[in-house]
Amino acid sequence: MEHPPLPAYRRIRGGASYYRIVAVDRFEELQRIGSRWMFHEVKASAYPERLRIQEMLSCAGPFEGSNEAEWARAFAEQG
Repeated sequence: MEHPPLPAYRRIRGGASYYRIVAVDRFEELQRIGSRWMFHEVKASAYPERLRIQEMLSCAGPFEGSNEAEWARAFAEQG
């Protein structure tokens, strides 16, 4: 299965979380909680986490395409 070039950008439908996939086993997440953004770095060592990355890359389930500009805007808001 071919994937887009990395980093790849995704979001959850509705915009509550944005993702930057930096490797097939690692991603960064910006999650909106109330009016604040929380930043998480995830190293996918377990199979469910790796499967989640594959779903993100395929835009499956609740994941849809995003871009670097949307990620940068949310990242800047988190302060």
